[in-house]
Amino acid sequence: LAAGVPQAGLFNPFDRALYLSVKNRTKFLNAANFQSPYQGFFQSVGHRALSGGLYYPLEQFFITQLPADAVMDTSSSGAFYNFLAGTAAGSVNAIVCNPVSAVKYKTWGRDVNRGMLQESLEMLRKGGIRPFCNGLVPTVVRDLVFGGTYTFLRFELQYRLQLSSDYQWASNFMAAALATVASGPFNLARNVQYATKSRHVADTVRDVLKQLVQETWMQPTFMAKLHHLQNRLRIGWGTARVALGMTFGHFVYDKLVGLYERSREEPPQ
Repeated sequence: LAAGVPQAGLFNPFDRALYLSVKNRTKFLNAANFQSPYQGFFQSVGHRALSGGLYYPLEQFFITQLPADAVMDTSSSGAFYNFLAGTAAGSVNAIVCNPVSAVKYKTWGRDVNRGMLQESLEMLRKGGIRPFCNGLVPTVVRDLVFGGTYTFLRFELQYRLQLSSDYQWASNFMAAALATVASGPFNLARNVQYATKSRHVADTVRDVLKQLVQETWMQPTFMAKLHHLQNRLRIGWGTARVALGMTFGHFVYDKLVGLYERSREEPPQ
């Protein structure tokens, strides 16, 4: 929880602006995206506390289920085990957190914040359980890809670069940035589904990705195609946001776990 809650306060304006820029197809730094930067803050606190409080211990839990010495094993089997632990943590985290995310993104898309309870009741009234399931499939796939890539890369980088505990944040940052790019298309599909009105049926992941490919192909030059992909997938601002958030969250979590373990080792007075 301590790893997740501070992220809501630090990154809520950034996260909301990113979501609005994707939803409204505007530039990230558009001033309109930063109006009411803390709208939906309490929903974000709940979501961040839940997701941040779950992912890191879930990853640690699944790693402890691996064969002995598999985490720092440089063979193909060791890399596979790390990837497997990350995908398991990501998919479980996505399933648990998605309903809260659906409500949070609804509040971010409104001019006036109704509050989490009223927004949830309105979603239920207009669309039944369906609006709470919007984004579930792309979120699970996104977090599966992200979690597997992140856990695999951060351990590989730690071993390959022989990083001490004081510098493991660097491997976490690089791993999170690359994992964000890899999972970017599914994050776009997730945001599109979250932006769907409660009465409407959301576009499928296939529909969103097909439209992305068509729009990219229609760009006149190769550089224009790359720029369109970078803009729609928010490679840059979005990448930096996730990398900073994961690095900060993992740093706090590791420090608190270390303090807890040392306190257990100290003899009673």
